[in-house]
Amino acid sequence: MNKKGDLLHHSVIYKILSSLLYLIAYPILFLLTKIWMGLKIEGRENLNKVGDEYITVANHINMIDCAMITLSIFPRIPYFLTLQSNLEIPIIKYLVMLFRGIPIPRNVAGKERMVNTIDGLLKRGEVVGIYPEGHLIPYYDGIREFKNGAFNFAVKNQVPILPIVFTYREPEGIIRKFKKRPFITLTILEPEYPKAEMSKANVEELKIRVQRKMRLERKIKKLYNENEEMQEEKA
Repeated sequence: MNKKGDLLHHSVIYKILSSLLYLIAYPILFLLTKIWMGLKIEGRENLNKVGDEYITVANHINMIDCAMITLSIFPRIPYFLTLQSNLEIPIIKYLVMLFRGIPIPRNVAGKERMVNTIDGLLKRGEVVGIYPEGHLIPYYDGIREFKNGAFNFAVKNQVPILPIVFTYREPEGIIRKFKKRPFITLTILEPEYPKAEMSKANVEELKIRVQRKMRLERKIKKLYNENEEMQEEKA
């Protein structure tokens, strides 16, 4: 914590180290996600439909899906909300901090600072990533129920939600013989804008709208992939 009333690290040393880490780590993560996870990014044209400040929401299916989201919206580098417990793991906690992780505190005072942090970032034109499902379930094939947090911030700050959906497809090529997990497709959907009035009803309406949109995209992708597999079997 710091004197500015938020949960960010404002030191010059931190900013230099964070920039260096991105320069070193992201080329490696790019190769890892492309080659081993078969990451395919779709819908980048929808990035032209949002301004500087927005909130990404995505289903949480992999330990490094935050890196995939960052790759998909590059050159923007988002901040991500993360569990406080991730900042209590030796060594890992420093990586989480350098990768712009913002902890979700357990106490009331800390949560007030977290709210100040997110509000401040959005007012400065930054991108904030939030997983509305709340926690990771590796390779879960579906969109779980959403919590209200991301949508509260969107309505309060009048910024759009950029929905991102992770879906799966069968591995391709020679890697198919060695890989048990499916390949990953990341789809950026069109942004959803909140209604102007700050109210519980508008938060709930935005949440439901985004959730339905993401579930529909996941259903379409699943049907498409199943059809592709059937065509391959017939060929």
